[in-house]
Amino acid sequence: MLRRLIRRSTALAAVAALVFSGTALADSVAADGDVASSVQTFVDLGTVGPGETVHRDVGMTLFCAGIRHVDPGQVVDVWQADVTVPAEGGSIVATGTTLGPVPPEWANDTAGAAGCSEPMSVDASVPSQVTIVAPTTPGLDYGFSVNYGRTLTPAGVSDASSVLGFTIVTFILDVEEAEIADTTPPVIDGMPGDLDLVTTDAAGTVLDYALPTATDDQEPAPGLACDPAPGALVPVGSTMVSCTATDATGNATSATFEVVVHLATLEWGDPVGDGPLTVSLGRSVPVKATVWLDGVALAGPATFEVSSCDAGLVAAGPERVVEATWQLDAGRWMSVIDTTGLTLGCHAVGLVHDGLSFGSFTLQVIDPPAAEPATGPAKGPPPRHRR
Repeated sequence: MLRRLIRRSTALAAVAALVFSGTALADSVAADGDVASSVQTFVDLGTVGPGETVHRDVGMTLFCAGIRHVDPGQVVDVWQADVTVPAEGGSIVATGTTLGPVPPEWANDTAGAAGCSEPMSVDASVPSQVTIVAPTTPGLDYGFSVNYGRTLTPAGVSDASSVLGFTIVTFILDVEEAEIADTTPPVIDGMPGDLDLVTTDAAGTVLDYALPTATDDQEPAPGLACDPAPGALVPVGSTMVSCTATDATGNATSATFEVVVHLATLEWGDPVGDGPLTVSLGRSVPVKATVWLDGVALAGPATFEVSSCDAGLVAAGPERVVEATWQLDAGRWMSVIDTTGLTLGCHAVGLVHDGLSFGSFTLQVIDPPAAEPATGPAKGPPPRHRR
């Protein structure tokens, strides 16, 4: 950084020497590369992108100086005479402007050399507009210069020596590759479809679903959050689950799915009732059930499914599926479950209708009682007959 500053300071000093050379002998036209402050003939434009176009206004001021002068009433036309661009390419173009007419009180040298009675200056009515196109090759300290020519109209006395020195403005810039902005949001994959759930709890049911995943074209692990999350209690009715994926720059994508929770009311007939029910292995159990879903009684095909509920036992599916007969007059399902072949212990007997489980009762299967020995009068030896 220090070396860059030294190089730029050296360039500024060189340009200043060119601008003001000869000003002790005649008037001068100074180019101001920063019209918001004092005259600047050396401007640092900072960092731009490859091939970027930069616009800059350059103000012009005519100063009364020395002993030879522009004549009162003359206009100084300023125009682009020459430009300098870096070897790496780019371009610079400047529009012309005018200064004057010079006021009558300006120093008059028509009768010979004369000094300025007081400091005087004339500003251009509009600035020179400079357009720079940066090189496409990244690099530091690219220099662009404009050398302005001057023409005095109408012709006057000693025009060739009235304005001396050079009118030059130099721009320095650095070219850096612009960082590509991340505007692409993440992509959500594996979004669950809409869910229909059934519960017998008026408070709702626990939500269970597999979280989707998120991928991004620049970030390996974008954030992902779903609300309500798995494990949350969702009420009876409709709930929208929203999942949002967000990357480090704040780009976000959202997706939703609907969860509809139906309230089921299941009533078991005798002998089940409120359960649980304990029977001996091999016994047959009559099962009767009535179901209302969202207050509407259900009918049609259904099954009773028997599954083990003993701790530590994980079954691939129900141990037994029994078709349920719909009894139209009674408005209920009915069947008989034979416990022969079931394992001893706890079983859950549930009602399944249209792929949905509507609740179950506990069936405890135990060993049948041991058979009791037969009882009767005691038997002794046959009586003997006396002769």
